Amino acid sequence: MPSKAKTNKPKLTSIDNVVIGYIHPGQVSAFFTHSLIMSLMSDQGLHRRIVGIEQDWSSANVSASRNTVTQRFLDDYTADWLWWIDADMAWEPEALEQLLAVADPVNAPIVGGLCFGASNGELFPTIYQLAEFEGGITTVRMHDFEPNTVIPVAATGAAFLLIHRSALEAIKARAYNKTFTWFQETEMGGRPVGEDITFCLRALESGFKTFVHTGVEVGHHKSQLLTADLHRQQRAAVKADEGTEDV
Repeated sequence: MPSKAKTNKPKLTSIDNVVIGYIHPGQVSAFFTHSLIMSLMSDQGLHRRIVGIEQDWSSANVSASRNTVTQRFLDDYTADWLWWIDADMAWEPEALEQLLAVADPVNAPIVGGLCFGASNGELFPTIYQLAEFEGGITTVRMHDFEPNTVIPVAATGAAFLLIHRSALEAIKARAYNKTFTWFQETEMGGRPVGEDITFCLRALESGFKTFVHTGVEVGHHKSQLLTADLHRQQRAAVKADEGTEDV
């Protein structure tokens, strides 16, 4: 198993510098590898924003590894943005520039791409809003959304998420949990909540909003590649059965 020991690196600084962070169980998807290489090549030929890559071995407790990488980012860099990418994602080389074009330290400090999960074979976008449930507040999935739009959300996944360091520093200052500073599996309204949703809710409580850019379409490599096209096909079929038009 690779060592998790902190390395001594010089702190790097520049306007809109980005550090890529990812966690893995010892292997990554070929889609991830290809996309990462293409993004690095594109960035080298354009703005050279990417100043580092941080990774950590992840067991079943992904929160611990996410927090380790986040702390390294704050300790070892003065870069503006931490760009989380899960090791089973696929994306286009221009995705970083698309996210940065709408991201802003004050107005849009946390921006995710359009990612998908699957439940019983049905795709769902990782777009969550708050709703009442059995007398409490919880998060619900939003299946329909406007294309190529930046939409405010209560939460999204950390699979493809650009975060400004000021949001990370503010969450840390609130001291939610000494061990799980940013990411932690918790509960909300009596229901389990993933570590990424917890992060977004902590950010919101700290004054930092989360957005999803639905024009940045990201693939998710499971038994098949979960893509926006596949989701559109499934939603069109559902709408046809319901006798309504798709959004």
